[in-house]
Amino acid sequence: MVGNIKNTKNKMGRIRRVLELIKEDLELEINRDEAQDLLDSLQDEDDFYQDIDGCEYRFISDWVIWETYKETIQEITEDCYDIKAPSWLEIDWEKTAENCFVDGYGHTFSGYDGSEVEFTIHNKDGITTTDWYAFRTN
Repeated sequence: MVGNIKNTKNKMGRIRRVLELIKEDLELEINRDEAQDLLDSLQDEDDFYQDIDGCEYRFISDWVIWETYKETIQEITEDCYDIKAPSWLEIDWEKTAENCFVDGYGHTFSGYDGSEVEFTIHNKDGITTTDWYAFRTN
């Protein structure tokens, strides 16, 4: 019985945090179905896109953001500079990503306005938390 009450309280706290994120942090109108979809994705995925109030956002967890950033910087660099390096030449993409990282991830992931929103949400266990980044993409 106590476990069920704790689980319900934890779930309500996670739902409340998602509603606060949408209304206060992202400054969007709340749609309960979109909020539930967002909560489900935050619990099950590390990098995903979500439509909220007619706006598209990309959400990336702290667990994978640096690796995702590094891969994106590599793609951008190879595309923009048409790098045709021989296979034996090694490029330090970690260092390249560090050199490109100036004031956050928003300039890379937020095609809309270059901003980022950081937030924390409790995981299903009610004990641990995950830090997230949200980027508007349209």
